Amino acid sequence: MGKDILRTLALNKELSNAIRLIQSGLGQLQSLDGANDFYHLPILTLANGFERLMKAILCFRELEVSGQYPDRKFFQTDNRKGHNLELLLQRVKDECFLAEYVDKIPAASEDLEFLKSQELAEFVGILSRFGQSARYYYFDVVLGKEPQTGDPEAEWQQLETSMVLGRADFMERVEAGEVGNKVRTLIVGMLERFARALSRLFTIGRIGKEAQRHVGYVICFLQLRDSQLGQTRYNPNGRENC
Repeated sequence: MGKDILRTLALNKELSNAIRLIQSGLGQLQSLDGANDFYHLPILTLANGFERLMKAILCFRELEVSGQYPDRKFFQTDNRKGHNLELLLQRVKDECFLAEYVDKIPAASEDLEFLKSQELAEFVGILSRFGQSARYYYFDVVLGKEPQTGDPEAEWQQLETSMVLGRADFMERVEAGEVGNKVRTLIVGMLERFARALSRLFTIGRIGKEAQRHVGYVICFLQLRDSQLGQTRYNPNGRENC
């Protein structure tokens, strides 16, 4: 079997894993409640899934532009930088949201505006810090090292709290104990929108002919309408939702 065929099969597997990890992470986030506060699991899963999806997109784009798969330096030799979701997202915006795509297609312009939003940046920042070093935050504390980030679970919960404080209609639900699920529905919808913006690159974004052959993997997010964001129930165990 040729080397390029092996690389194509490997990229196919990475994309499949990325989508299943994102779906699983969303399901894990939906499973949080008063009896389950294990935030570490969905943050870990979502960070891994979105990192793999953006890396797959950049690989498809490089294959289209150069005619070759990228080399080992493509995501930088610094391991931590390789897990930096903020840098990966910036590369996707710069290299894949081309003028002819954004200027001619309204959905692309809306996607790019969302990808640049502060709201998304805050969550991507947490996932990025987690991927680089925060996943070992507690071991750093145990070993007497100065943590390079804050407690990722606490940061995520603080963002949830800020969303509650910013919505008067949510405050009415606090005493009823419904606010947690309501906030997480909003977060799931936002992360679905993130995944949808990335998934559109496989079709109308035209990141490459090889990417178009793999559109079946992203179809679940690709077909989501705005009215459906936050409404899908995901399996937390990695079982495919489509």
